[in-house]
Amino acid sequence: MISRLYIKNLAVVRELEVTFQAGLNIISGETGSGKSMLIEALSLLLGGRVSSEIVRTGEKAAVVEGELSDGTDTWLVRRVIRVGGASRIFLNDEPVKLATLEERIAPLVDLHGQHEHQSLLRVATHLEFLDAYAGLSDARRRLADTYRRLIEVRDEYQQLEADLHRERDQYQLHKFQLKELQESEIAPDEEEALTREHRLLSQAGELSALLRLLQERLQLADSSITGELGGLQKQLQLFAPLAPELGELSARMSSLNLELADLAYELQRFGDTVKVNPARLAEVDERLGVMEGIKRKYGGSLAAALDHQAQLLNQISAYSAGDERLARLKGELLELQGAYAQQCRELSRSRGAARDRLAGDIVRSLAALDMPKARFEVRTENIAQEGGLCVLDGQAYKSDQRGYDQVEFYLSPNPGEDLRPLARIASGGEVSRIMLGIKTVLSAFDPVGTLIFDEIDSGISGSTAETVGTALERLAEERQVICITHLPQIASRGDHHIIMSKSVENGRTVSRSQAITGEGRRREVARLLSGAEITAASLEQARLLLAGRRSEEVLAGHG
Repeated sequence: MISRLYIKNLAVVRELEVTFQAGLNIISGETGSGKSMLIEALSLLLGGRVSSEIVRTGEKAAVVEGELSDGTDTWLVRRVIRVGGASRIFLNDEPVKLATLEERIAPLVDLHGQHEHQSLLRVATHLEFLDAYAGLSDARRRLADTYRRLIEVRDEYQQLEADLHRERDQYQLHKFQLKELQESEIAPDEEEALTREHRLLSQAGELSALLRLLQERLQLADSSITGELGGLQKQLQLFAPLAPELGELSARMSSLNLELADLAYELQRFGDTVKVNPARLAEVDERLGVMEGIKRKYGGSLAAALDHQAQLLNQISAYSAGDERLARLKGELLELQGAYAQQCRELSRSRGAARDRLAGDIVRSLAALDMPKARFEVRTENIAQEGGLCVLDGQAYKSDQRGYDQVEFYLSPNPGEDLRPLARIASGGEVSRIMLGIKTVLSAFDPVGTLIFDEIDSGISGSTAETVGTALERLAEERQVICITHLPQIASRGDHHIIMSKSVENGRTVSRSQAITGEGRRREVARLLSGAEITAASLEQARLLLAGRRSEEVLAGHG
């Protein structure tokens, strides 16, 4: 809803402020009084183009300011236009770009006439109107939920697929490395043991000879150390009675001889294990060579190689889990694509069933507005698109959260004219009347809170004007309507009335606005009936119109 409009130095308007109310706001006034500047100002607030000649002659800048509300938030919009056409835009006193007005403010208002701020002239809204008319909000909501989930799963699938593809070469290398490490069967302490064994095997011949010599000298030879030491100990034992110390020394010699005998036995036993074994030496050499190769490739030590093996296991496990996740996502993606395509098909069928009904209602509404030969058509198209998410009978289509139907309204307002896209209608007055006819049918489904009709009474009169007034009155029951008119049948239907006037001051035309009620309003309706000269008859006719009498009855009784 627009609650306030302030204009300064805009063409013939020096300065004025207009307050609008809920319901039907009528704007009237003589030609050149500035009515068109109100519409121009409102268009500027909605993001309209700026003319370089719009600033009042002799002034440096024009200012247009409006207060609008969407029922929840209130917006203060201000545009400052300088000579030459440059402008600055402020939203709630913060500088913004033109796109911000188009995004936040333009959807609050439809301006019908020779202006671009009309939702019905934006093809993207046609599907929304058709679906609202057909009562498809629940089906749309379900489709949107399916579409969102489909996009999420598709994006996750594509990202994971790309990641796995990028990692595939690395994965193959990791598999090769793990296979090599696992087949090497390295153990943490194996290298140390093999190194000892290698030293022993490489010197087995010399060691075996030494062990045999030691065993021979200690015990086996005729003049072995143990034999000679045993004989000497026996001789010393003969003198043991002579002194206690000799007994102790003899005992120590006996002990030493036993230790040497045990040493000889251990040397013999160890010597039995020492074998000259070239084949085993070659095996140990080869195994140590394998370990050296592993160490060179995987960190410089067997401990580092074992750590790398553990990391490889984790990485390969993660890749395998990714493969499994990819397979699950593919299954879910196929399931969602099937559900999405089916919902698109069902929604399209519902639209097909509703579009002729909508067209018929609009044709009847236009006929009531003195367009009896108008034709209206709701056209749907399905556009094939490679890679489209909606696949039906093997064909992929362009689609989104609204389905795969492309919807556009077509109109032929007059006999003999081809049906043309609604967005290409030319005449301002005709556009306003057409939009009124369509809005009358779609009013219950239209989210726009303010409708502005400019030139709606162009080329009509009598009963048609009466019908237009009735249609505007009904529209204003649920939303704010602002209408510029010169017809008394329409002006008399307003809830609020603003009159525009002009005067010449110091050689300059000045526009003014005034909210009128009561007698002032009766006189303005009388002026619209009879022209500049207001008569007693026109005043009486105005009274009857304002009282709700139909214009045919009023004019017939006072002809």
